[in-house]
Amino acid sequence: MDFKLTEEQKQIVSSLDDVGRNVFAKKAARWDENHEYPWENIHQLREMGVLGMTIPEALGGQGSPLIDAVLAIETTAKYCGVTARAIVETNMGALGCVMAYGTDEQRSLVARRILQEGDKPAIGMTEPEAGTALTDLSSTAEKQGDNYVVNGIKHWITGGGVSVTNLIFCRFIEDGNDLGIGGILVDKGTPGFTFGTVENAMGLRGIPETELIFKNCVVPADNVVVNGDGNEGFKKLMYGYNGQRVGASAVALGIAQGAHDLAIEHMKKRHAFGRPISEFQGLQWMMADGETELNAARLLIYRAACNARELPNNVRLPLMDEASMAKAYTGHAALHVVSESLQMFGAAGYSQSLPLERMFRDVRMFQIGGGTTEAQKNMIARSIFKKKFSLRK
Repeated sequence: MDFKLTEEQKQIVSSLDDVGRNVFAKKAARWDENHEYPWENIHQLREMGVLGMTIPEALGGQGSPLIDAVLAIETTAKYCGVTARAIVETNMGALGCVMAYGTDEQRSLVARRILQEGDKPAIGMTEPEAGTALTDLSSTAEKQGDNYVVNGIKHWITGGGVSVTNLIFCRFIEDGNDLGIGGILVDKGTPGFTFGTVENAMGLRGIPETELIFKNCVVPADNVVVNGDGNEGFKKLMYGYNGQRVGASAVALGIAQGAHDLAIEHMKKRHAFGRPISEFQGLQWMMADGETELNAARLLIYRAACNARELPNNVRLPLMDEASMAKAYTGHAALHVVSESLQMFGAAGYSQSLPLERMFRDVRMFQIGGGTTEAQKNMIARSIFKKKFSLRK
């Protein structure tokens, strides 16, 4: 195994580290305070070629491997977690599903929107009564002639109201029969598609978490990415979601690394009892634990990205167990590292005058969003025992 980065990968990290430190870090508080989507950063990333890195060259992208996108996400997240999340969703998530299973027309349209406009495709899964138990979702897409009529409510949809492209999970109905869960593209502005509650979230406030409402929303059949097809459509969509989990893990890792770096620099300068606090063994051990956790998380994430399995259309997405291990471990480790880093600043770390308290709020999401830590552990257990355990009575 070779853990060294290529020259191209070093350039990705170097350029984003420079922009992150000198530009993104200075604006991060603004997105948080104003609940504002970071369009300025998005356009800069688009010009740098960071959005849609994984899109095939034939569609205008770079055809970059998943690990390159992970490096971009991790580096950016050290300075602005919200901006890093946008990189995730322009390289993974709904994009991965469309690139793997969509038609040529769908692939071309979504790629063009990302590369030319900076669109961040949203993935509409969660409902008020269907979160972790996603197969309980009740949204429907009923076939009527050459169209599907979509009805239902989605909740906690990241980027709702910002994203033009929305991949909606719903039950496909044909001639009164439930064909299972599939995915259909519904564009912002389609009649019958409106937005409801925008959550006042604890962190990552620059990307809205929104309620999507579909009421007799007519969508062309050409927008179907994956039909119900019994349980097969749902399996395909969830496999495509593995990329999102690895991307989310990279955001958490980057935020934690950023907090850890700030603590290191502070500990070299801050004096107590006549010497730098970096000389106190108790604090050294706390930082040593954090350094170890960061490196362990990084290895899990990088492995999941590098071992991505090839799907249709030469799209590569991570394996379920490796993505779940990366997310479950990193979510816990990142929160711990940020908390300990904040501790090094004492009361100042608890103040909004420093970015640590925002980083703490931001990183907390990654034990919940994209699949809770507990759900990831269930999936890891499935892999261990080679058996799907029913969670129902």
